[in-house]
Amino acid sequence: MKEYTIEQKRNVAFAGHHGAGKTSLMEALLFSVGEIDRIGRTEDGNTFCDYTDEEKKRQLSIYATLVHLESKKFRINILDLPGAPDFVGEIKSCLRVVDGVVVVLDATSGVEVYTERAWEFADQNGLPRIAVVNKLDKERSDFQKTLDQMNQIFKSSSCVPFHLPIGSESQFKGVVDLIKMKAVYFNAKGKAEKTEDIPADLQAQAEQYREKIMDFAAETDEEVMAKYLEGEALSEEEIIGGLKKGVAEGSFVPVFCTSAKSSIGISSLIDAITDYLPAPDYKGEIEVNKPGGKTEKVTVKADAPLSAYVFKTLVDPFAGRLSFFRVFTGTLSVEKPFFNNSTEQTERTNSILAVTGKQHNQVNRATAGDIVALPKIESLMTGHTLCDEGKPLGLSSIEFPPPTIQMALQAASKAEDEKLGSCLPRIIGGDPTLNTRRDSDTHELVLSGMGDLQLNVVLDRLKSQFGLNVSMKVPKVAYKETITRKDEGKYRHKKQSGGRGQFGEVYLRVEPQGRGEGYEFVDAIVGGVIPAKFVMSVDKGIHESLARGIVAGYPVVDVKVTLFDGMTHPVDSSDIAFKIAGSMAFKQIALECKPILLEPIMIVEVTVPEEYMGDVISDFNTKRGRILGMDPTDGKQVIRAQVPLAEMFQYSIDLRSLTQARGTFKMEPSHYDPVPSDLTEKIIAQAQKEKTGEEEA
Repeated sequence: MKEYTIEQKRNVAFAGHHGAGKTSLMEALLFSVGEIDRIGRTEDGNTFCDYTDEEKKRQLSIYATLVHLESKKFRINILDLPGAPDFVGEIKSCLRVVDGVVVVLDATSGVEVYTERAWEFADQNGLPRIAVVNKLDKERSDFQKTLDQMNQIFKSSSCVPFHLPIGSESQFKGVVDLIKMKAVYFNAKGKAEKTEDIPADLQAQAEQYREKIMDFAAETDEEVMAKYLEGEALSEEEIIGGLKKGVAEGSFVPVFCTSAKSSIGISSLIDAITDYLPAPDYKGEIEVNKPGGKTEKVTVKADAPLSAYVFKTLVDPFAGRLSFFRVFTGTLSVEKPFFNNSTEQTERTNSILAVTGKQHNQVNRATAGDIVALPKIESLMTGHTLCDEGKPLGLSSIEFPPPTIQMALQAASKAEDEKLGSCLPRIIGGDPTLNTRRDSDTHELVLSGMGDLQLNVVLDRLKSQFGLNVSMKVPKVAYKETITRKDEGKYRHKKQSGGRGQFGEVYLRVEPQGRGEGYEFVDAIVGGVIPAKFVMSVDKGIHESLARGIVAGYPVVDVKVTLFDGMTHPVDSSDIAFKIAGSMAFKQIALECKPILLEPIMIVEVTVPEEYMGDVISDFNTKRGRILGMDPTDGKQVIRAQVPLAEMFQYSIDLRSLTQARGTFKMEPSHYDPVPSDLTEKIIAQAQKEKTGEEEA
C-alpha cells in the first residue's frame, strides 16, 4: 500500500436515509478511479459494498463498509454507513473515527427522516460535512426543493449550493461549478469531459449563489476579507482555503449535485472531499486520558505516542475475527507489540490489513490517520484503545443508545438450544447494541436490539452460518405474586407406609409486606416445640413454595411468614417432613390471603417533534400508561410516562408508525404494580394452559 502524508489522507462517512443512493454512489466513485471495472446494482446483488448474503437478500446496507480510494495525491478512507435506524450502533461507531461526513439525499424525496438523524449525529460529533443531492436524473427530482428543505430543517448551518444542475429530471446532463463558474459535463466513467460557458437560463442564479459563496470564503480570514471588500479578485487557492476553513468550523455546508446511475458529478465529488473536508490533523492535537484520571494533549502525527481506537469488530467468513481501528496518533506496526489500554494486556500481531470491501491487503504498519484492521485477536472489542507499551493512553468511548426491542429466542430442538448458547455470542459480539440474557424468572433466552430488522438479521445469520432453526416470539412478562391480607393456619404432614414414617406439624402466620421489602421469615417458636434444625427446614419449604407461586406459577414476593407453633414425633419427624409441612402450609394459607399478580412497570422517555405529541400520549393511554410530565428540548418534546412492560415489547415499531420514524425512546425498570383484575384472569388461564402443555409434553 502506497504511503501518504497525513495531509493527503481523508476519513469520511457516507450517511443518509436508506434508498438515497449511498451504495450506488460508492459504485460510481470506485469505477471512476479504476478500483472496479464495472458498476454493480443493489437490485442485482452485485455491489462492491453490500456483499453479504443478508444485504443482497434485503437490498439494503446492513453493515458499515470500509472502502479506500486513491485519487491524484490523496487517499480517501470512506465508511459507507447503513441508512436504517436498526443499525445505529454501526453509524455511531463509525462517526467516532471520521473527520467529515458526506450526507447523501435523494432528489426525488428531499430530506427524509434518517437524513435528519444522520445530520443530528454529525452535529453531536462536531463533524464538518458536505451534502450531495443524488438521483437528479430521475423523474420528479427537484434540486431547489431539496435545497430549500435542507435550509428549513437543518438550522445549525447554512446549506449553500456549490453546484447547480444543468437540465432537469431525465434530462440531467451536467453541473454548473460555482467555484470555477463553468458548466461541466461528464463521461460514462464519471470524469469531467468538457467545460463550457454557463447556460444563459442559469447565469443569474449562478451569480447569486457565487456571491454567497465568496462571502463565506472571505469571512474566515481578515486579510482575504479586506482584499475582497476592496474589490480585488481572490485566487482559487484563497477561495478554496477560506471555504475549507468555513466547512471545518461548521459555518456552512456545501451542496453538490450527482447522479450515480449516469455518473454525473462523480469526479467533482471526489475533488470536493479532498478540497473541503479536513485532513486527520485539522485540529492539531487530541485529548487522551492518562492513568489517575488525568488528561493530556497529543499532537496528531506519525511519530507521536500511539493512540488507536477499535470501532468495529466482526467475524469474516474468510479472515476470521477482524477488529477495525483508526490510528489517531503515532504508529502501530507488526514489528513491535502494542498495549490494549482497555484490557491492560500486551498484544502482538503478524498482520495489519488494509480492508476495502471484502478485499484484504497486508501492510506492515499503520500511521496517524489510517483506518485498517487487525485479524484474529480475540480480546479486541469495540471501544478498546490501543497504545504503546509503557505509555498507556485512553480515548473516550462511544455511548450507545439502550436497546428498544426485545424478543425471546426459541430453538426447534433441545440440541439446537444448547448449540445456540455458543453460536449467538459469535454473531452479536461485534455489535454493542445487541445483547442477550437468560431471564431468571421466565427461563427464556431474550435477545435485545434496536429494531425488528436487526433481530431478524441475527436469526438469518444463525441459520446460514450455523444451520440453526431459531424463531422469535414476544417474551413472557416476569410477573410476580403477592398477598393483600393477613391470615394464619396449620398443616400436618403425616405419612406411614411401613418402617419409619414422616411427621411434621407447623402453625404459620402469613401477612403482606411493603412493596419491595421482599420475604421475611420469623422464628417465634417458644419452648423448643420444634427443634432449631427443623425450623430451618420449614423455611426451606416456604422458599420452594415462594418460587412455585400461589395462583399462576410466578414467584411470590413481599410476604412475612411467622412460624409460631408446631408438633414433632420422637421417631418420624425429619428435615424432609418439616420441609413439606412448611411448603404446604404456606400455600394453603396464602390462598386465603387474597393473592394478586404484580407486573413490572417501566419509566419511558419519548422524544418527538411537537406535532406528534398528541398521538404519542393517546397511544400511552391505550397502553395503560400514566403521563408523568413533558419538557421541551432542542426543538422537540420529551414525554415521560410509566407504562407496564407487557405493553412495550413492540413499542419501537408502534412509535415508528406514530411519528413517521421521527420519535425515539428509552426505558428502564421502575417498580411493580398490581395487575388489573380483568387481565389477571387471562394471565392465570394462560399460565395454567402452558403448564398443562408442559406436563403433557
